[in-house]
Amino acid sequence: MNISTRWIREWANPDVSDSELSEKLTMAGLEVDRIAPVAPPFEGLVVGHVVSCDKHPNADKLSLCEIDIGDGSNLQIICGAPNVRKDLKVVVATVGSVLPSKLKIKRAKLRGVESNGMLCSESEIGLSESHEGIIELDMAATLGENIRSVLDLDDQIIELDITPNRGDCFSVMGVAREVCVNYNLSMPSTNYKAEQKGSRSFTSKVANPSECAKYLTRVIEGVDNSAETPKWMAQKLLRASQQLHSPIVDITNYVLLELGQPMHAFDLKTINGDIEVRSAHKNEKLELLNGQTVSLTEKTLVIADEKSAIAIAGVMGGMKTATLENSSEILFESAFFDPISIAGIARSYGLHTEASLRFERGVDFNITRQAIERATELVLEICGGTASQINECVDSKSLPVLEPIEISNDKISRVLGFDLEPSWIESKFTFLEFEFTTNSDNSWTIKPPSFRFDIRIPADIIEELARLYGYDKIPVQRLSINANISASSQATISSNDFSSSLVNRGYKEVITYSFISNEMHELVDPNSAKILLKNPISDDMAVMRSSLWSGLIQSAKSNIRRGHHNARFFELGQCFKGTLVEDQVQKIAGIICGNRHESQWAGSEREVDFFDAKADVQALLFHSKNVYTFEAAEHPALQMGQTAKIIKGNKIIGWLGALSPKIQKSLSMPNSFLFEVNQKDIEQGEISCYEPFSSFQASQRDIAIVVSKEITADQLIHSIRSLKQDDLVDVNLFDVYEGEHIDEGSKSVALNLTYQSIEVTLTDEQLAEKVSKIVAHLESKFSAKLR
Repeated sequence: MNISTRWIREWANPDVSDSELSEKLTMAGLEVDRIAPVAPPFEGLVVGHVVSCDKHPNADKLSLCEIDIGDGSNLQIICGAPNVRKDLKVVVATVGSVLPSKLKIKRAKLRGVESNGMLCSESEIGLSESHEGIIELDMAATLGENIRSVLDLDDQIIELDITPNRGDCFSVMGVAREVCVNYNLSMPSTNYKAEQKGSRSFTSKVANPSECAKYLTRVIEGVDNSAETPKWMAQKLLRASQQLHSPIVDITNYVLLELGQPMHAFDLKTINGDIEVRSAHKNEKLELLNGQTVSLTEKTLVIADEKSAIAIAGVMGGMKTATLENSSEILFESAFFDPISIAGIARSYGLHTEASLRFERGVDFNITRQAIERATELVLEICGGTASQINECVDSKSLPVLEPIEISNDKISRVLGFDLEPSWIESKFTFLEFEFTTNSDNSWTIKPPSFRFDIRIPADIIEELARLYGYDKIPVQRLSINANISASSQATISSNDFSSSLVNRGYKEVITYSFISNEMHELVDPNSAKILLKNPISDDMAVMRSSLWSGLIQSAKSNIRRGHHNARFFELGQCFKGTLVEDQVQKIAGIICGNRHESQWAGSEREVDFFDAKADVQALLFHSKNVYTFEAAEHPALQMGQTAKIIKGNKIIGWLGALSPKIQKSLSMPNSFLFEVNQKDIEQGEISCYEPFSSFQASQRDIAIVVSKEITADQLIHSIRSLKQDDLVDVNLFDVYEGEHIDEGSKSVALNLTYQSIEVTLTDEQLAEKVSKIVAHLESKFSAKLR
């Protein structure tokens, strides 16, 4: 935001230089990006009066002028500007003057005629790029007076970079309030009250009070919108980087900059019936003031007459009801719109306006009447007319609630690390316009003002005191913390261990947004709860993710599009199944596609398959030493027949499988394999311990059993391991057979059992006994038969 130091000093004028003032604002949290004079330095430019203006005898496009600068003798100056004429007050650069371009004015002859100076345009004295004509000064300007004082060119422009939490500072009054707080000055009164002589009534109503708790209107009749905007107002607007329009529009822009309250003026004659603040109808059309026609969505709040929408609430008015030069009856609007309801609306239509900038950050809900009174005063002064009474639609229940905040001096000292005098604290509360009561236990009960949307908890108050004390003055002290540091179990597996395991297997970690598009949510996890954001960054980030697969698929797709076809990515992150803290689930997920190995001459290429992904998952699960099983299942994001659910006990803790052909086609993805596991369910393992190597020979025994085709080898292996036989060190599957000599619906599963003792070499009798127990267990549990 650009703001003139002269304008600020009309409200608060501390006895410091402009550079000191800008430094103070920066240290107070309102960062000054730069401060610059409105015009560059120059010398010798004064006010002159064109006594006569004739054609140059030897040039048709030049004028021979006689200029009076008030020193008793007129100057002969040749000028080529098209707007030069008799009885004009102009800017005269006398002989010896130095312009901003370092050009020194000298006597010269133009087409044989002497010229003693120059009449200047705005570009020649550095005010703008305009060089179409010379500057025309007010006829009241004193001859010979320095131009810097006549045009107030010693003013400076401060460019402020205001953070979103300080919406109250997007105005001259807000910045002046900060100056007053920092220099212990009193804020001037703003009790505006326009003369009310009209009796014209107007009806407005609000259908959405939760989004528009206050809506004020006022009719002003008999205005002259062809009048000229006063130079003092035009100067302030231009120096604040605002364009000039008609007086009515300029007044609304002026009030916006001065008080921070966005307003709008409608041409009353173009409004059909009463006004209603409501939600837009689906695909309702509106031509905006910038000439853009938009198709409105149902979540957009609009101002509408009895026929159609005439403005997007808090963003921009419509072309149909715009005030023109011949507008004689206007309707002023001053409202409070809920920041959440306005947030993102302007961006959704590709707009960014001064009004939406302020409403999104929060506007003082107690200033709407002051703003409309101030604007009315200015209209009556500049354009004339008769003002009627203000029509108010107010829903007090929907206005923000200013809850009291309890804070003690002890807490302030503990957080800041040093003590502040209670008298100093209370003085700052007063300058900040906080309502407060002092309690007997050296604490305060504070109620923030309506313009401070950022003061809601004790930490906000402590931050205010810290910045007003001066961040640069806070003493440096050693940090201390009162905390109970709990011991962590050595059996807990860290995220770093899981990450290292996958990195060692060729994966690369990615970090993606927690926000995904509605389309990706429907593709990847349509059965989970959809958590919509009220103010999404964009349409592609409108839903909180319930699975990490969305981001991984997008990352793989992006790499494949750039020629990196062999992708192995993983991510650890939060997923959301609700809005509560306990609804956040930490997951580990991965995606693989392309070839298993890089191309090389000694072997043929092979694409990754389901079992490559399963091996990676098993490597993750191996950390915890718990029993996990894989069972065939169905998932909407995975291909039928190549999908497994990962089970711990009776609980599903994850999924593994090939990407669904439907998603492959929709996203133009190759054959890919995904896995996802709840981290909490695999991070509890066993404490590692060292055991000596056995110096005795290992022995192996093979068994082949016939079981139902529905029973998996994984179930058999886990069942054997559950016996926890002494000296059993490994169980492996080496053959599955179906066919001749095997009953229909059955299969033969061959397993290799490895035994090794650390004390003795096991005998054949000992091994036979152990194997017999395993066979008996399998016969009992799975109705298995030994082949």
